[in-house]
Formats: sequence, structure tokens, C-alpha cells
Amino acid sequence: MFADQYPYEASSTSLGAALVPRWAQAGGGDSLRARLADAATRTRIREEMLENLDRRGGADRIRFASWTDRSVEGHTLAEIATQRARHPIDLAIEMVAQNSPSIVSFNMDEDDIANLMRQPWTMTSSDGTLVEMGSGVPHPRAYGTFPRKIRRYVLEKNVVSLEEAIRSMTSLPATVVRLRDRGVIRPGAYADIVVFDLARIRDTATYEEPHQLAEGMVHVLVNGRLAIDDGRFTEPLHGRVLSRKQ
Repeated sequence: MFADQYPYEASSTSLGAALVPRWAQAGGGDSLRARLADAATRTRIREEMLENLDRRGGADRIRFASWTDRSVEGHTLAEIATQRARHPIDLAIEMVAQNSPSIVSFNMDEDDIANLMRQPWTMTSSDGTLVEMGSGVPHPRAYGTFPRKIRRYVLEKNVVSLEEAIRSMTSLPATVVRLRDRGVIRPGAYADIVVFDLARIRDTATYEEPHQLAEGMVHVLVNGRLAIDDGRFTEPLHGRVLSRKQ
């Protein structure tokens, strides 16, 4: 058994995935809208969404990351519901029916994060997507996952050792995903190497200002070629898509 984890107290998904019951999502957006158009089914969906919202800690624990209406980005469901004089669930139903927003949901416990991080089968993962710089107010994990784990959970909180943290980011996931000759430093392996300054490494991305690069990277080699040289990005790009056979 293995698991992956990002070192943050908030998750990120779509509003629909967080609140709408799975049975109501079956068949996609058109099917969901058809169910919402039926009064009895809509009432059932609303009741279950209320339960899911309570499970996530309430409307003030859900913050919008991106949506077609950019005015909601960076604000909580509670704030937007108050501004528009709507019940949070009724507003959520309206939003999901249009085009489900991306959200950041503050629903994790710090003790759970630490306990899971200590397990030898837990890998480090951002669980994030490639975010365009400056687009929306996404989860800071897209920028700060790995430096944050070293700074906060190795150096500041002493949850895991530096060696354990590095293993969780390199050789363990490479082994689990079966990427041959990756995640280790030895003759014959691909030279994917990060040289960082332990005194300076830290994440700078926050929930309020996520589009900020981490600090402390001195040299980064991708497939044996410098991607960062003395703290500066190089050109061209040297990465490539990997499959389990590579």
C-alpha cells in the first residue's frame, strides 16, 4: 500500500466534486442539469449537498480559485453568498449548473498531515496542475509543495528527517510508478538532480498570493542538463514525458 500527500491543510477540486453527490453527477453536466430541473430530485440533491458542505466545515472554508466570473476568485462561498443575498447551497447549485468553479477547501487537520507524513509508504506529491502564472487564485501547492515540506515539516516542525523527506520525493515515487533509472543518484541513472541551499529553501506561495516561485534552488539538472544554473532558469527545456516503461 502506498499513498501520496501534499503538505497543506487545504485541498483543491471543483465545487461540484466537493458538494454534489456522486449519483447526481452520473452522466455528466447535462444529466445533472436535468436532475436539478426536477423539483423532487433537486430537493434531494440540495439536502445531500448541505451534508457535504457541513462535512467540509461550512461555506467559509471553501474559497474560489477560478471561474468564468473572475470576480469570485479569491473569495469564499460564504462571502459571495452574502454579497448576493443567497443561501450558500442555492448559490453553489446555480454555479455548478453553469460551469463548476475550481475551489480550495480548508478541510484538513495538521495532526493528520503529520501522522500520514511519518509513514514510510507516503510519497510527496503536489496533486496540482500546470498553472499559468497569474491565472486565477489557485492552490499554492502548484508552486510550493516540495520546498514547503522541507522548510516546514523537516526544519521547523521536525516531523520527518531530511533523508526521509527526500526519499518521499524521489526514489519512492519512482519505484512505485516504475520509472526505471529515476529518483536515484548512481552510475547509469538519469541525472535529475536538485542542488538547494538548506538555509534558504522555502515556499513563498500563499493561499492569498499563490503565484510566487519557491526560493533556495541553486542548480537543477533535468536529464543531465541544467534547467536552473546558479539560481537562474536556462533555455531550452530538457524534460520529456515519461511512461512506466522509461
